[in-house]
Amino acid sequence: MNSIYKFLHKLFKRENNWYNEQYVQFRDQEANDYVRKCIANALNTHSGFMISKWGTIELGTTCCLLSRELKIPVKAKILGEIGYDKHSAIDWLCKNAGFFPNDIKSGKRFAHMALDDASQIDILGSYIDKEKYIQGYLKNSVKVNLDGYYAPFLWQNPWTMELKGRRVLVVHPFADTIERQYKNRSRLFQDQNVLPEFESLTIIKAVQSIAGNGVATGYKNWFEALNAMKRQMDKIDYDVALIGCGAYGMSLAAHAKRQGKVAVHLAGWTQMLFGIYGNRWLNDQPQYAKYINEYWVRPSCSEKPQGAEKVENACYW
Repeated sequence: MNSIYKFLHKLFKRENNWYNEQYVQFRDQEANDYVRKCIANALNTHSGFMISKWGTIELGTTCCLLSRELKIPVKAKILGEIGYDKHSAIDWLCKNAGFFPNDIKSGKRFAHMALDDASQIDILGSYIDKEKYIQGYLKNSVKVNLDGYYAPFLWQNPWTMELKGRRVLVVHPFADTIERQYKNRSRLFQDQNVLPEFESLTIIKAVQSIAGNGVATGYKNWFEALNAMKRQMDKIDYDVALIGCGAYGMSLAAHAKRQGKVAVHLAGWTQMLFGIYGNRWLNDQPQYAKYINEYWVRPSCSEKPQGAEKVENACYW
């Protein structure tokens, strides 16, 4: 079947713009203000709340592996809107998002879990054209553009003001650097409200299985690693979780919401909130480089996994 798709794909493939903001309801300053209002309300009412986004690879893999269940037209594969090669999709999920082991059965289990967790999203950072195939799972979410919640330093009264005096949990692989940079927070941003003083900061060093390092984690599979991090989260008293850790991120955010917490899945931008930059913000997205000052740092050498260059040219390091 793959050979047929490959042949038709060569004949009929067209350029597809994977980026699409057609579902966005609030953007930029208005989005920031909406996020801030919702976080404040959730904290004041002690309600579970989840802000998240899909990763392009996670959503692409889900659409590829579950195309029949999602009733995605065959035409979408032929035109190149979604991938037709399940093995290639799993390869990308393992290399760029940290999934393991590399097999289709496990990948489908991941995809089903991702859809279930996505149904918990209250505010979605919406930007991927493939979201059109899973709208049934996103029907309860309000859509904002990425900058509206990803980059609070761009806006007046950033939503991160609501973190002041709160018990904050961060789940991220760069635990040591985040801890050091938080102590240096007053020098990172001109607006001190971007990274205010918390009541407490607790950091869980996320499992780093990206770039094919799954076996090196010591866990049997991605699901075992995910559950280990959930158990760590449940031992901590916190109000808000800031989460960025590859394919684990959305599921951990959904877990936090189910526990009655506020979860903000910032994904790759979690590090930027703490003044930690990588190649992405110098080369691929240089419009943000002007916010990087002399007090910003790169992740430490110990936080750079083997094979990091395989992940978008070491975009986070």
